[in-house]
Amino acid sequence: MVKGYEVSEDGTLREVELTKAGLDSAKVVCVVDDETKSIYLWKGSRADIRRKFVGARVATNLRTEYGFHFKVRPVEEGEEPPTFFTALDGTTAAVPVMKPGEAAPPQKPPTPKVKAETRRVEPEPARPPPAPTPPQSARPLTPTTAPKAGAPPASISDDEIRGMLDELENQPPPEGYSRELLIVHNELYTIAQHRLVVFGQEKVEKRFEKVKDPPEGTFMAEGYVPRVIVKDHKVLGIELLKGTPDAILSPIKAEMKERLSDLISFFRSEIEGAPEEAEGEAKPAAKKKLVAK
Repeated sequence: MVKGYEVSEDGTLREVELTKAGLDSAKVVCVVDDETKSIYLWKGSRADIRRKFVGARVATNLRTEYGFHFKVRPVEEGEEPPTFFTALDGTTAAVPVMKPGEAAPPQKPPTPKVKAETRRVEPEPARPPPAPTPPQSARPLTPTTAPKAGAPPASISDDEIRGMLDELENQPPPEGYSRELLIVHNELYTIAQHRLVVFGQEKVEKRFEKVKDPPEGTFMAEGYVPRVIVKDHKVLGIELLKGTPDAILSPIKAEMKERLSDLISFFRSEIEGAPEEAEGEAKPAAKKKLVAK
């Protein structure tokens, strides 16, 4: 026989003595097992649904009384595990940390075990008092250094940037487009034109020039076509290209050329058919000769 808790419809628990033969199919009871650290929620086969739902709630509340290391295990009548009947024997009943709705009772002091043999306990020799420790001189505090922040990202040398620019100069822009801006690493470059006069002849050279103070803010590259150049699994740079007038007119020129070709073909067919018609009209019908009878 073990003490358990019968679940009422209003959610209260009533402490009762339970046995295997005394389980009522119309009731819902809670049995606490200390060995398996389980709170068995036994539900009879004829118990109503409301009582079963209330039992699930109060079993969770009962867990706070015994400790959160206990686990609520629902058990249906006829599907009881062997450990449930072991808990009904009362040998593994658990002691609540605090009874439901009551304060925790004071624990009884453990009764000392009586040993058959008694030994004489000799008093320990008095220990000499510890020698007074001399006052320590104030040590200078070692200044603590704050942990260093993570290493900044590896910077790239000017020679490497110059090498990237040389590689990009060897990559001409697509036909009909011109370079406007260039992004290499975290620096911005523009295309500058330099006019040189050599032996009286003017020559125009285009060079990459670094933008020293780029404007702050977020900018949309409207009207530009980005192009990414990658070589040997390494991004050399990002170009912003702009279409030239030839690139804008090239589709129109192609369409005009196609229509002009169709028009020429039409006129050729008309001209080739005109002589045949003229030849047919030039040949008069043969006149019949009149023979005197």
